[in-house]
This record gives sequence, structure tokens and C-alpha cells, in this order.
Amino acid sequence: MPKITKLEVQKKNKERFNLYLDNEFEMGIDIDTLVKFNLKKDQILEPSDMEQIQKHDHYRRGLNDAIQFLSYRKRTEKEVRQHLLKNEVSEGAIQQVIDYCYQEKLIDHDDYAESLKNTMINTTDKGPEIYKQKLYQAGIEPNIIDQYTEIYLEQQPLEDIVKVVNKVIRTKKGPTSKLKQKVMQSLMQKGYTMERIKEAMDELDFTEDEDQLDYMLQTDLEKVYNKQQRKYEGQQVIRKTIETLMRKGYKYDKIKSKLEESGIEHGTEEIE
Repeated sequence: MPKITKLEVQKKNKERFNLYLDNEFEMGIDIDTLVKFNLKKDQILEPSDMEQIQKHDHYRRGLNDAIQFLSYRKRTEKEVRQHLLKNEVSEGAIQQVIDYCYQEKLIDHDDYAESLKNTMINTTDKGPEIYKQKLYQAGIEPNIIDQYTEIYLEQQPLEDIVKVVNKVIRTKKGPTSKLKQKVMQSLMQKGYTMERIKEAMDELDFTEDEDQLDYMLQTDLEKVYNKQQRKYEGQQVIRKTIETLMRKGYKYDKIKSKLEESGIEHGTEEIE
């Protein structure tokens, strides 16, 4: 049977020891493993003893790795598992580590969801659907996701969403109908629900300034017409110009009037 011939403190880590059997280095162990198995010089070890020592030390290395990983920020079970697997910790040891982390509240999915909720509401312009997606990706249970997404909806101030709407409006241009579509699309991409988007938009005045609208139409008309002239001829230029401007949200009668005002009349009567 192998005998412990030396136990020495590792030079780079005073919490770990080098274990020698029959004058040959066997493995490194931490102080918890040393104490748990009461290891000492000249001790004879059975093969079953070595198996238990190796399993326990593997668990201890996984646990220390997990604790360090968790020290930077809150993590979920999924994140801890992925981290330990990446560091080649065995499945059996990982489960032991996970059990310990739950027991000591090092992993707490309710706390994780609450913390993420507060951070996102206070520091981002994202809506509940983005929050919900982040929880799902982190491996949070569906019932916790539903519970905290509902709380997110309740706690996110409407005025914050209105600010987002105003910010989007400042970066978008065009007729009211098209502007509203752009605002709704942007807010949906940010994770807001249709109900909350409507509430926020109802707080704003989308009344069109006729002079501003006329100026935008004139500007867009010139750009679009010149572009279509490089591709088409005759009536097709007019037809393509009108189609493009209508897609931008301008009304047909306004487009036709502006074309006639600009001296471009031929072809408009055929698109009644």
C-alpha cells in the first residue's frame, strides 16, 4: 500500500499542499482536504482512500473556482455550470458545488432577477421584453421570469418611456404616419410592449406643422425625382417618384399638388 512520505506547502499557494506517496509526487490538495482526511506523514492509504481524496479535492477546486467567479457579480446556476465545465470540473463535482452555492445563497435566482431589474430600469432605456430575454438566456426558471417581468412592467416609469419616444423622434423625420411607425418599430426593438408604447405616444402631440411638412416634402421630392430620372424615363419617373414618396408616408394629394407646383404635371393624372 502507498505511504505518505511528504506533505509540503506549495510555494505559490499557501492554502494548498503537495502530497507525495512513496517519495513520488501524487497530487496537490487544499487545506480542507488535508484536515477532512486527517492526512499526515507515514500514513498508509488504501486505493479507496485515494479515490475519496481525489474526488473531494476535485470538488474543492471547483468550489473555490465558483466562489471566485461569483465574487465579481451575481450569477445563475447555468452560468456557474458553464464556467466550471469550461474549466474541466467533473459533472459530479459541479453538482456538489451547485448544491453548496444554493445552500449558502451564493446562487439565488430571485435575487438575480431583482438585481437585473433594478439595474436595467435605472441605467438603460430597454423595455421588459429585453429584460425577459436576458433572464431566459441566463437560465432563470419560467415562473420567476414571469413574476419579475410583471414587476418590471409595473415599476418602469411611463415618463422614462416618453423620454425614449422623444429621443427617437429627434432622430427620425417624415410625415406623422411614417414617424409613428418608426417610433413604434424602435420601441419594439428596445423591448417595450404595444400597450406601453401606446400609453407613451398618447402623452405626446404629433400634430403636424404644415410648413415643416411642406418643406420636407419639397426636399424629398427633389431628391427622389432626381434619383428616379437616372433610372427611368417619361411617365415612369413620375410614377416611381410618387410611389417612393407615398412609402415615406406622404399623402397622394399632397404629392400631386407639390409635383404640379414644381411644374411636373405630366403623368400625375394617370395615377388617380
